[in-house]
Amino acid sequence: MSYQVIARKYRPQIFDEVAGQRLIIDTLKNAVLNKRVAHGYIFSGGRGVGKTTTARILAKSLNCIKGPTVSPCGECPSCLEIAQGNSVDVFEIDAASNRGIDEIRELRENVRYLPARDPYKVFIIDEAHMLTTEAFNALLKTLEEPPPRSLFVLCTTEAHKLPTTIQSRCQHFSFRLLDYSEIRERLEWVLNKEQIEADEGALSAVAEAAEGSLRDALSLLDQAIASSGKRLEESHVRQLLGVVPSQVLVELVEAIDAGNTRQVLETVDRLSTEGYELNHFCGEFTRYIRNLAVAKSCGSKSPLLQLAESERAHLARLTERFSEEDLARFFQILIRAEGEMRYALNPRFQLELALLKMAHVRKLTPIEKLLGGLRGSQPAEDPKAGAKSPERFASPSVSSEKRTQPPPQPVRSAPARPANDHARSGPIASTAAEVNERATAPVPISQETLDPRLDKIKTLAFGQSKLLSSCLDPVTGWRFENGEVRFLFSKNSSWAVDFLSAREQQEKLRSVCAEALGQPVKICVTLEDQEGAGPRVRSSARERAESDQGVEAIIKKFQCTLVDVIDLSRE
Repeated sequence: MSYQVIARKYRPQIFDEVAGQRLIIDTLKNAVLNKRVAHGYIFSGGRGVGKTTTARILAKSLNCIKGPTVSPCGECPSCLEIAQGNSVDVFEIDAASNRGIDEIRELRENVRYLPARDPYKVFIIDEAHMLTTEAFNALLKTLEEPPPRSLFVLCTTEAHKLPTTIQSRCQHFSFRLLDYSEIRERLEWVLNKEQIEADEGALSAVAEAAEGSLRDALSLLDQAIASSGKRLEESHVRQLLGVVPSQVLVELVEAIDAGNTRQVLETVDRLSTEGYELNHFCGEFTRYIRNLAVAKSCGSKSPLLQLAESERAHLARLTERFSEEDLARFFQILIRAEGEMRYALNPRFQLELALLKMAHVRKLTPIEKLLGGLRGSQPAEDPKAGAKSPERFASPSVSSEKRTQPPPQPVRSAPARPANDHARSGPIASTAAEVNERATAPVPISQETLDPRLDKIKTLAFGQSKLLSSCLDPVTGWRFENGEVRFLFSKNSSWAVDFLSAREQQEKLRSVCAEALGQPVKICVTLEDQEGAGPRVRSSARERAESDQGVEAIIKKFQCTLVDVIDLSRE
């Protein structure tokens, strides 16, 4: 007799032998016991998780000579033939190779006849998503109103490709991938049956390589047994499966922690020389860093870690060397490298670059820490108050009531500024005299966009009349003294002056200014040249940014150049 592979030899024959799908199995058992079996089912999920096996067991439960039963005998002709795949009343159809409308028409003709021997005629359609649109349409009516004593089970790895018209006519069960512990438990059971010994690390390597598929795990185990004989050793199994030894991953993490770039590059060279697939190794190392991050956040005993106890101990030791932020950066670097390696002409270079980044990334100072240091720098002294302003990170878009003298020297050359032009600083204590003086002093043209009083005037104007508000947008400067509000416009905005000079608009503007300033006012609207202001000196957002203390500190700290400025107050 020819050899039977482990995946077929130990294929579950009753519901209780199915691993990892307890909720689905319990539901189907109850349906059989209560005689509430539907006429159509969809079993979806990853490869090797028990979809077709469960469909066969369901067919055996219905057609067993002792049935319907949740524990088919496995000895009657029906049970034996279903297990061997040659039952006269249970049809397994491979939709990948029988996907056309002709095959479905043949199925429809077949389903019209009663079962030849068994109580039910069962149709198991594997890879059902491969059927053509015409085939699905031909199957619709049969699924909706099947003949008596017939059952359809559609198995698929891509349920989203099934038409909604098909899904609505069936009960849908989604099979999940198995956990590491569930796969390992089944592997130990099989090895016990086969009377084969195995190292703990060898079983861990097989269970991890299966990635949730029990059939893949059993196939890999079969391969390892064929290669190793009666004892599975970790080193041999890992080499056979192309899985890097866990010690290499540990040493690589330690080299990254020490910043030992030579050892990092030599490790990559050794893996390449020994024939390991570097793309696969990058995926392994990414999972290892992910496990480190989980162990750091949740502890090495967390059920989120699908690992052996010995590997958990290594993780617990390594997590003490890194912060969560370090591991998050490592994780991000490797995920990006893994994606780039798929399309790179030389994946080795991408992997080496990623590992070098990981070795050096902790030497870099986080931008948050640098900016925090800038916030703590000492700003310029206030010439009026004779005291230093409080620590603050200045921004051209941040408004404040107190104005202080800007630094004596700008970072970059800028147009000359008037002597009374001030830079913004944080709020400081002011005497009553200073507040009075500020309330009546003329507001410089260069700083009108920073005065909250003008902002309030514009806001109130917008609420009263959008047209009035639009005429205040091109204001280049304003003054409030002796009960008179004077708005200045450039020559290009003479249209606004003409509009605001009208009696009706003057009244509206006077009302708005009186409400904003809290006292009756007079209104004067004039052009800059008529005011004797000379050439226009209104500062741009760029000029204000160049004279800002925070921006100056950033430029000095990073030795950079101001490229572009966005005035957030205008957004």
